[in-house]
Amino acid sequence: MKLLEFPHSHFCEKARWALDYKKVLYQTQAIMPGLHLKTIRKYAPGTSVPVLLNGEEVVQGSSEIIDYLEKKIRDRPLTPTDTLDCQECLEIERTMDKRLGESIRQILYFGLLAYPNFIRHCFTHPMVWWKQLLFRPIFPVLRNKIYQVYVKSPESVERARNTFNAAIDDIEQKLRNEQYLVGNQFTRADLSVASMLSLLVMPPEHPFPWQDIPDSETKTFLQEYRDHPVSIWVGKMYFKHR
Repeated sequence: MKLLEFPHSHFCEKARWALDYKKVLYQTQAIMPGLHLKTIRKYAPGTSVPVLLNGEEVVQGSSEIIDYLEKKIRDRPLTPTDTLDCQECLEIERTMDKRLGESIRQILYFGLLAYPNFIRHCFTHPMVWWKQLLFRPIFPVLRNKIYQVYVKSPESVERARNTFNAAIDDIEQKLRNEQYLVGNQFTRADLSVASMLSLLVMPPEHPFPWQDIPDSETKTFLQEYRDHPVSIWVGKMYFKHR
């Protein structure tokens, strides 16, 4: 199998973690945001990553990749068999991908798009040198596009912060006196939420080589959650299951 990915992406991390958890042998292919459109459209109708290739089979999207792996590989299941637990698990995954994943992406881009060296590291690791050089001239156009699509406005970012804070509170309440989000074992709900918050916690088990955050406001945002119960839980999930 081959996974087309943005190495820094929390949605791609979600797919990688599922593949690793299932003990699948696969290769990763890092593709550059913006220039990835041509590559992805060779295989899939949409333009998003991750995309999993398995022979003639193409699976696009992190949740869809987990669905695919659950059908292909019965060992080490991530989806509860109990109907109610399954529904709850999938609902947490669906809503938190949006409330946590999309919100933190918007918040971080707002602060970090002003730092091309940091963005270049995120977007071009571990690509060959000439692709890293190619990033320089396209970055201004790419930065504007990302701002329009994901950041939008300071007011929109403030709403994203409110959404993020409320979602963190909900997860904290859900985990009160519990080790896992659904039932008494690790599920795709735990994997998804921990992956969405990997950009917040930056756990050492994560395969991406993190760099210091150059923006002071973004650094303050991350530090506010450093000792939060949910951040501590994310670290435990990475340590135990990643």
